[in-house]
Amino acid sequence: MARRRKKKRSAFSEAEVREHLARRHPACPAEAVERYVQRIGQRLWDPPLTLGQAVGMVATNDVRHRLTDYDQLLRVPGLTREEARLIVAGEVRRTIALWAASDPQ
Repeated sequence: MARRRKKKRSAFSEAEVREHLARRHPACPAEAVERYVQRIGQRLWDPPLTLGQAVGMVATNDVRHRLTDYDQLLRVPGLTREEARLIVAGEVRRTIALWAASDPQ
């Protein structure tokens, strides 16, 4: 069976974002869903990307800043932004994985 190529776009409606989150990330907390719907739906993405890529980018950044020690790590003298991201990367991935559907379509 041939895979359909995902179309890249530069804007997404709030309804599209909400549907994607409900289907692919059903355990995502309601307040996070509302933040992501607003952030993704109000932005023009340049360069264009898929809805999944936009959700991944916004969710990763949000989880990193809200649910990890990332911002405190940035205050550690000598620790770079890249090093701080590496330190929290596993926690970010685990959190988003917990929100994900177990049987994506």
